Amino acid sequence: MDNDGERILHPGLKIAAAGAAFFVITSLTIAWSRFGGGLALVWPGSAILAALLVVLPRDRWFGSMLFFAILSSMATALFGFGPKVAAPLALVNVFEGFAMAWILRRLRPSGDWLESVPGLERMILGIVAGTVLASLPGGLLAAWIVAGEWQSHVFDWFASHALGSLLCFPLALLILNGVMRDKITRGSSMVVLECAGHCLLIACISWVSFFQTTLALLFLPIVPLMYAAWRCGRVGATLGLLTIAAFSAVSLQAEAGFFNQVELSLASEVQFLQFYLAILLLLALPMSVALKQHRLVLAELEAKRALERLVFDNSDDALLNLDVDGKVRYCSAAARRLCGKTDPTGTGLAEFFDPLDEHLVNLTLLKAAENPGKTRTLERAVVDHEDVVWLETKLSAVPHKDGRAIAGYAVTIRDITARKHAELNAVREAETDALTGLPNRRAFIRHAEPRLEAAERRPVGMAIIDLDHFKSINDTHGHPAGDTALREVARVMRRLSRPGRFFARLGGEEFAVLIEQASLADMIAASEEVRRALGELDLVTPDGVRFRLTASVGLARIATSVSATEALRIADGPLYRAKAAGRNRVEIATGINIERRELRSLRAA
Repeated sequence: MDNDGERILHPGLKIAAAGAAFFVITSLTIAWSRFGGGLALVWPGSAILAALLVVLPRDRWFGSMLFFAILSSMATALFGFGPKVAAPLALVNVFEGFAMAWILRRLRPSGDWLESVPGLERMILGIVAGTVLASLPGGLLAAWIVAGEWQSHVFDWFASHALGSLLCFPLALLILNGVMRDKITRGSSMVVLECAGHCLLIACISWVSFFQTTLALLFLPIVPLMYAAWRCGRVGATLGLLTIAAFSAVSLQAEAGFFNQVELSLASEVQFLQFYLAILLLLALPMSVALKQHRLVLAELEAKRALERLVFDNSDDALLNLDVDGKVRYCSAAARRLCGKTDPTGTGLAEFFDPLDEHLVNLTLLKAAENPGKTRTLERAVVDHEDVVWLETKLSAVPHKDGRAIAGYAVTIRDITARKHAELNAVREAETDALTGLPNRRAFIRHAEPRLEAAERRPVGMAIIDLDHFKSINDTHGHPAGDTALREVARVMRRLSRPGRFFARLGGEEFAVLIEQASLADMIAASEEVRRALGELDLVTPDGVRFRLTASVGLARIATSVSATEALRIADGPLYRAKAAGRNRVEIATGINIERRELRSLRAA
């Protein structure tokens, strides 16, 4: 139901207006269509009550039905069978309207009976089912009132009430939920004029169809009616149908034109007319509802496309749509900027990466195609002029509707250079000694591990450097002087760093250096160079007191695959000997190589 329409009239005013329309219409139909003193052959009253109930809250139903029962009794008493049977007939008529409303609410709680094809189907089913429930008691009551078989009265009740309700319910619902008023008051003047023009065209063709006797032209009004439904939707279909009904009713009443030519009783003509109008309704209304739904789908699709264009044009990420061969079908403005091409359509995804990564990119696409719907991530560095740009690519194969292949790939590429720099800075801070600025023990082990694994092919030197009597420096000159000494030691080590030498602070006054691509003699020379440079330092305390320091060095030539921890333990041996021999010296591990049996004994220890 239309929420805006719900607020147009207060429920009390809505009940009063619907009641007035109910009384006038049912009085006219009783007075006009009771042929032979029987039941009225046209009955739209139940549809008016049902339309009212479905737009009202449940707590208003009882009062509304009581009000309509009184109005129905008055109409029957004044224009029908008289006061004797007015109340029983009113109860059945009100029950019919209630049954329709209850079934409609149960079948389609959303209330989109005139807004979707499934809703329209439920509307027809609900009206027919409600009429069926009331037909038996109504027919039996009619058989008691007038002569005739009860089966015939049951059929007459069902035919007149079902056809009348199908014709009246859509119009009553459009009026009561405010759609009709919205179309007139809120629509543009062109829309109102167009609806009026369609009604005028339908009126002219209906006049020709019903008031001429030369040809059978009752099919002609279908054409302008369908056109009105197509152009103006549910309102156009309903107004057009009312126009046709008005001309046909006048023709029937006047016994002119078409109805003057057919050899049927007046009652049969009335039923034929209702059947004719019901067929027109079932042609025009479903089309108007389907077109409305189609327009809503198109509007939603256009909104989605507009959103996609907005995202594509303004997203900082590169957005790509690839075909099954990995070639670019569509791309965003950011993708064009990233690729450096005005139109990268038809190029492969590898164009966005380093040429050396082409195989890796194609392999990622292949793996994504093996598992459609699963997102795969690829991070690679790309050299952009003199800068290095890191790109994070997320891609997923889009499964085809038949589920047997893929329709293409959805890809996003994001510049993560800033994040990578932040990650590298975080790693660097985590692996840097805060006081000296040298790599810490973690960084040293990470650097040494792969070199030590290959030590059998490329021997390396592991040296531990320990500052002699460093505790006495802190005790004598204070910790600030000790910190100054450590920073100066680090400055010397940075000066002596070169390819193949990696210095680090292990902790406290202990440092280490990994020496690569050097002979044992070169390893010893490098260790001696460090020892002498540290001994030549002229250090000054914050108070201006000068002091010096020396260092002991334990060196091991590693020619067997070992861990960094094991290599440090190997170098600890000659370091202890250097300290025991008087400090300020370089000691070398026994033998040129570390044999496997020595390694096993060290691990056992």
